[in-house]
Amino acid sequence: MSRVVIPAAFFGIFMLQAAVAQPAGAPPGGRGGFQMPPPVKGIAGPAAPIAITPDKEIPLGQALDAARTAMEACLKLPRKSAAVVMVTDLNGNVRVQLSPDGTGLPFYDFARRKAYTVLKKKMSSGEFGKLPEIAAAGRGAVLEGDPELITFPGAVPIRKGADIVGVLSVSGPTGGDDDLKCALEGVAKIHF
Repeated sequence: MSRVVIPAAFFGIFMLQAAVAQPAGAPPGGRGGFQMPPPVKGIAGPAAPIAITPDKEIPLGQALDAARTAMEACLKLPRKSAAVVMVTDLNGNVRVQLSPDGTGLPFYDFARRKAYTVLKKKMSSGEFGKLPEIAAAGRGAVLEGDPELITFPGAVPIRKGADIVGVLSVSGPTGGDDDLKCALEGVAKIHF
């Protein structure tokens, strides 16, 4: 048995060295130029996280109540909307996310991008979309060099006094105007 184990061990070491060695002139990052993808970023992008003090936290009970209210409002619209509802904190971390049965996959990403837009631009996603220079860019354009910004209405800041403490974002199949109605009903449930 030792005659089989020793040659197998040497073969394994040889193969490991061959796999790790980088040929001369090879691009950096390993064999074939492969590089690890960049680290995953939060919803609010690459900026350093904001220290959220207790006075800027959104109580979980209120976040749940707001999200539930917004989702129910969407389901009661004349044209029922199976919308994603998301409440995020200042760093874009999702505090609550709700969606009824039948919600389409793209709406999760639209809700996230709407929340990102509010956090980055410090205004509702619909207000951002109405800025003349943004409206002129046209639908689907990369805005201000940031592919995550979106112009669809439906995400509103959650404010404590004048300070933004989070976002309530809604995205569903019946469009931004309905999303905004639902978001406003939901955010009205948050009281500090």
